[in-house]
Amino acid sequence: MKTYSLCFQCFLKQAHSAASFLTEDDDKLVWVMKDVAAMLPNLDIDDNPAYNSSLVLHRVNEMMGSNDPFRQARLKYDRIAAELIPRLREEINWSADPFEMAVRISVVGNVIDLGIKSDVDLEGTLELAKGAGFKIFQIDELQAALAKSKRLLYILDNAGEIAFDLLLIEQIKKTGKTVLAAVRGGPILNDAVMEDAKIVGLDKLCKVIDTGSNYVGVIRSKCSALFLKALDSADAVIAKGQGNYETLEGTRPAAFFILKAKCAPVAEHIGVQEGDLVLKRA
Repeated sequence: MKTYSLCFQCFLKQAHSAASFLTEDDDKLVWVMKDVAAMLPNLDIDDNPAYNSSLVLHRVNEMMGSNDPFRQARLKYDRIAAELIPRLREEINWSADPFEMAVRISVVGNVIDLGIKSDVDLEGTLELAKGAGFKIFQIDELQAALAKSKRLLYILDNAGEIAFDLLLIEQIKKTGKTVLAAVRGGPILNDAVMEDAKIVGLDKLCKVIDTGSNYVGVIRSKCSALFLKALDSADAVIAKGQGNYETLEGTRPAAFFILKAKCAPVAEHIGVQEGDLVLKRA
């Protein structure tokens, strides 16, 4: 996926969000925003939005002297989501189709994206996911791919969200599949890192590795050899969120994306409306 004109306003919004987690001094925020604005003409629109976003965020961190401005927010949503696990697990187990319900619930945490917006409606999205919120829901294709697979790579997205992913991974493991989960290799936005996986107990459910990179999504040139081997050798891949979609869409067979389309360019690229929920093979 290439970078669109509307992506540039998002880069600025993410930069302001990251800096605002570290200071309320508006003069300092103006200083950061002017510097980031000067970067924009040099970003290559043939690169995907996740890559360009990462360059901007790394620059903000450098200027602010912090490599993890979203850490407290990550931990907050880890705790909130972890508290929901027992209730949602019971709901999944009592549903007519536990696997489908787990897939639907897994998308809920994808609303936690503090780089784009800070208002998070988990309960509202939960009801939407269980109803008509999914505009593309290729559950049959996903089940067919999993039936033919032994090894699944599950690429995580946001902190907090990974508690919902844990519930889906539980269902997948019940079918006898080997599941390997992957977090980011270093802090970027509020994306999940190893610390978050341990907080929600994901590391006790399956093996967790990291991408070897603190870039949004999966930028192959920045990832570790260990992660790339896992990516290329997996029978199937489930990837969560826009960053993973922007970087992985169309790169390999049996790749499924579960996300909320949070911006017009991604929604248009997928063929849905902004705000729609999606389970799609791509």
